[in-house]
Amino acid sequence: MVKLRWLQVNKFRTVKPGTRLAFNPGYNVLLGQNGTGKTTLLNLVAAAIKSNFADFKDEEFDLSYELESDKATATLSVRNQNRALPISLNLKDIAFEHPQPGAWVSEGVMHSPSLSVSTSISSKKTGLHVQLDLENQRGSARRTDEAVPGPSLEFDLSLLKNFPPWVLLVTALEQWGDKTSTPRELLSDFRELFLESTTSRFDESLEYFNKLGELPLELFRYPDGHIASSGALDPTGVMNEPLGSQARGKWGAPEYLLTDANLQPLKQTLQLLDFESAEAILELVDSLKGQQIDMMRLGNLRFYFSHRGGWKISEKMLSYGQKRVLSFMFYLSTAKSTVIADELVNGLHHRWIRACFEALGPRQVFLTSQNPLLLDYLSFKSPEEVRSAFVLCRWEKGPEQMVWENMSQEAAADFFDSYKVGFQQVGELLQSKGLW
Repeated sequence: MVKLRWLQVNKFRTVKPGTRLAFNPGYNVLLGQNGTGKTTLLNLVAAAIKSNFADFKDEEFDLSYELESDKATATLSVRNQNRALPISLNLKDIAFEHPQPGAWVSEGVMHSPSLSVSTSISSKKTGLHVQLDLENQRGSARRTDEAVPGPSLEFDLSLLKNFPPWVLLVTALEQWGDKTSTPRELLSDFRELFLESTTSRFDESLEYFNKLGELPLELFRYPDGHIASSGALDPTGVMNEPLGSQARGKWGAPEYLLTDANLQPLKQTLQLLDFESAEAILELVDSLKGQQIDMMRLGNLRFYFSHRGGWKISEKMLSYGQKRVLSFMFYLSTAKSTVIADELVNGLHHRWIRACFEALGPRQVFLTSQNPLLLDYLSFKSPEEVRSAFVLCRWEKGPEQMVWENMSQEAAADFFDSYKVGFQQVGELLQSKGLW
């Protein structure tokens, strides 16, 4: 799983320059009054985890951050200096072609020279350390796991300056000179950091719910009969097996049916909403027959829920809270490593809140809430865990700027001592300490 270790804001809107936030590998909660930048920070966290800053393409910024997985770590510095150019700021524009594992194809997205990216990536398993500097058009690779590290491999990136850093990383590994399985191993180590983090922000209202029916899903059929799914609706492949089994028998059908028996997020929703059964229907939008690979694009997702009383309703007839539960369970199916949720408890019964927390599992979680119910589900084992679990957001005058900061060591120790006594809930304790 990919984790965001820290984020440093050297320049971004009115945020205090030099702001550096350390994040907990588990829960991270943003506290502050309305208008102190909590949602903005969530969006910035999502951009860093995805290494996709397209939402901020018209702004000037200077950011650094570190991503870590079980196999590798990456420290990135990203600076955008020209807000006038309409540019793509996606650091991961690379696609895999099947059925050839390890085939890497650039999607040809060009980056404006105003975007400066510096990347330092280390593989924990192989000891390979790669540095890329797009601004100076240089790169290097070296091993750090040897008693006496070997010489660095230097390479010129000037011919590739308009390509995404992931393409440059692939080029670096190819130039490393090891023509055995090592480059593919290394690419696998780095793949999770740059290609498997697709998390966006789960909004505070019904925006995600309203988008569910619009999100695309593609099915690909290969010569050997293998079927794979991809797309914004199912980036983690939850729907691949149930859709694949149907598509093998009726490729090109006008509709495909999924039920709570074969779709986990639908099953989780059903258990909470107390219906008897549930189903989801995807429609065929268009199809393409290739020389080797056939493709179908599915969409217009809709849901139906059957009650024990015999009546049946669509997702449009669900209550506000029920819609939030349904959309959050589908959001979780797309969020492999990280959950970023704005006002998660809005419209939710306390039993549903508990179930949502249990469904989070080992993911790294970033949350905001003005409702103490959410905070009361948090638990802590040490003052350091308290310190990294909260980000305090406020406005500071003279000069007018937003301040984002972790709790001080003293405040975290004081909070933890009171928390261990157990007389107050977390929300009440934060308020009594003047921290929320």
